This record gives sequence, C-alpha cells and structure tokens, in this order.
Amino acid sequence: MFKFGHHGHGHHGHGHGHGHGHVQPVVSARILFASYGGLDITQKVQHMFNTHHNVHIGPAEYVRHFGDPAPGEFKDFVVLAVDGTNKCFCHIAADNQPTNISMGAQNSSPRTAPAHGSEILAANYGGVDVTAQCRDMFNHKGGLHFEKSMNDMFGDTLPGVEKVLAVVFKTTKGPTPHRAGTYWSEAEKPNLTRDGHQARGMPGHHHHHQHQHCPQPTPVFHHPMPHHQPVHHPRGMPGHHHHHQAPPPTTGPRVLFASYGGSDVTHHVQGMYNSHRGKLSIAGGQYVTHFSDPFPGQLKDFVVMTVDNGNNSQVHVAAENSPTHIDGSAAQHSTPHHGPPPHASEIIQANYGGADVTAKCKELFNRRHGLRFDRSMNDTFGDPLPGVSKRLAIIYMTKSGNIPHRACAHYGESDKPHIPHQH
Repeated sequence: MFKFGHHGHGHHGHGHGHGHGHVQPVVSARILFASYGGLDITQKVQHMFNTHHNVHIGPAEYVRHFGDPAPGEFKDFVVLAVDGTNKCFCHIAADNQPTNISMGAQNSSPRTAPAHGSEILAANYGGVDVTAQCRDMFNHKGGLHFEKSMNDMFGDTLPGVEKVLAVVFKTTKGPTPHRAGTYWSEAEKPNLTRDGHQARGMPGHHHHHQHQHCPQPTPVFHHPMPHHQPVHHPRGMPGHHHHHQAPPPTTGPRVLFASYGGSDVTHHVQGMYNSHRGKLSIAGGQYVTHFSDPFPGQLKDFVVMTVDNGNNSQVHVAAENSPTHIDGSAAQHSTPHHGPPPHASEIIQANYGGADVTAKCKELFNRRHGLRFDRSMNDTFGDPLPGVSKRLAIIYMTKSGNIPHRACAHYGESDKPHIPHQH
C-alpha cells in the first residue's frame, strides 16, 4: 500500500490493514524538496504529486509552471523524493528535458553538472533545508568538502532511509550562467569547489559516460546551448545575475530573506536590491510579474527581512495589492501587524536572522498545537547574527474570510511568539 506524506494535499489510504490486527508496513512515497533554478517550489510540486500521483512536465514547460526566477540563465529542475520502496532519490532535468516521476521505484538522474561553482543557491538533506550550513562551508572552506559524515553534519533527518543531499549551485565557467543541480548519497563525500580555489583531487561524481554526447574536453553542462536564439544579458536589469556578480554582502545594509506566499525568493530579491544599490521598490499588484504566482487563488504576503545601516534587522510585509519600498541607506522600521492576532493551520516557512528555522518551528507547532516558545529565540535557534538585533518571520496558512491566506507574522528576538492552531 502507498500512503502519501503529511503535506496536507495528499489522498490518504484507508481500510487496508487498519483495525484488522495485522498492519502492513506503510511506504510513504513523497516529495521532500523541489527547486527550479534555486527557487523553492517544494509545496507546488508536492501538490502536483499528491493530486496526480505523479509529476509529469514536458520539455520547456517549467517556466509555465513555476515562473522564471532568473531570465537569460540555464536552470535545472531538481526534485528530492522518497519512492515507493522507501528509497531516497534525486531527479534533475534541464530546461529542455522532460520530468516523469511516479510512485514506483525510482533511480536518481545521472550527474552531469561541473564540479565547481560560484555560489550555493539551495541545499537539502533528506527533506531538511541545510542551505545555510552548506553555504557557510562553501564560502569559508573554498568548496563543499565534508570531513564528517552527512548524518554527523546535519543530523539523521530520515531514520531508516538512505538519504541524499541535493545541492543547487551557480556555475560561472561556461558561455552562459547555469543554476545547476547535483547530489550525493549519504555515504559519498561531496566535492564541489568554489571558483578561484584549487579542486581537491578529481571530482568523485563525474562519470565518463556524461561525455558521450559532447566529446570535447571542456566542462560538460547539463544544458546544450539553444540553437534558435542567442542568449543576451541586459545590463542592470534586476534579477539578471551576470557571471561576474559578487555574492550578497555579509555586512552593512542587506537582504537576509525574502518570501512570496511561502515561496523562497531570497536570491531574486537580493539581486534586485543589490543592483539598485540597496533599494527595493515594487508597486502593488506587481509581485506576480516579478516572482510568478506560486499558489493561484490564494492570498499571499510578500515578506523581506533586511539589515539596515544601523545594524538592526527589520521585516517588511506587504499584501499583494500594497507596494514595497525599502531604502537600506536610511534607518528602517518593521511593518506593524494589523488585524486580529494570527491563528494558523500550518507553518509554511520560518526564518530567524537569515537562518532557515522552518523545521524547528513546524515541529514546535505540530507538537504543541500552536507555536509557543519556552526559551529565548537565541536559545531555541542559536545566534545566526551576533551583534545584530534579529527578528523571526513566520509565514503561515490561515484564512481571510473563506480565502486561504499565506500570511506573515514577525517578532523581535525578545518577544514571545504565540500562534494558536487554527482548527
């Protein structure tokens, strides 16, 4: 028997083995993580899988489904999942390749991305976001080079399942910027070198068969260059990350986190903010134009967490029809909360001072039937930004009237959040 995971949209099996003394083991085929060019689309792909019992996307249809997070760049579609045999696998498809994922036994895609890059965009280990840890190692050690096992690094996120680490990264040594995906099983030793640093030995995950369609000795890209049109990169356009662009700043005014209805748009917003010298301006009603519509028919808040020139963190929240104006050169104030106190049916996303704390907040919310803290935020999450007054942003599911609303509540580090469970 197959039974879908606890993501809220699934069709749960009943009757077979329930209440009859002998219970058959339940295999939970499920989507753990999904990304398109670094844009987190996990919930949308989970919904597709749970609704249709498969994920079927034709070549060149990814932008239609998920929007284009980085126009003019090649983007991999990456899915981390558990199949019907309780085995974790990673599916990777280029823009011009199809995707077919079913509930049966699945194998991971061949790994063809280069073993070097300029930036970690996303990382997930067995369903848990480990982007911050991988990005920190990549930036400070010149690449992803693990000295401990993955379970020691990240914890055992799926006991009893052989897990996979999926990484989405930006590579710059090619004719076109490429937001590539790769992966390693938990027994492997990742080797992804940061551009400008010498690789440690030969990359362990490049198989000789990847060159069968491209015999030249240059690095092989997951995407062939399109023949029908050249790719141009307009100068100064927001969201177009050229291969010489520096990573986001780690001091001074900066964007720590951004979300549109629970869809992570941090990298896109950082590009807009940095290209406009610390300013971000989006007119009301224009969020779908910039970020596509991750959840049609639902109300979505646009959320940006920043640090201003006074080294204080703020959270800016705008409804879909409200504008956003942020100027990092001036002192900023967080958006005040309007309306009734928050009640939630689900925690969608959570970020504390730039660190993803979704898993911890979901665990607290589900275990306590609401989000309540007994300890300080630094004790609960650690201190991701020493010396900075931090904030916690929670994106949660509620209702405005009869319409689902992906709303945001935020709190200072000395506050005591309380978000009751909405039944």
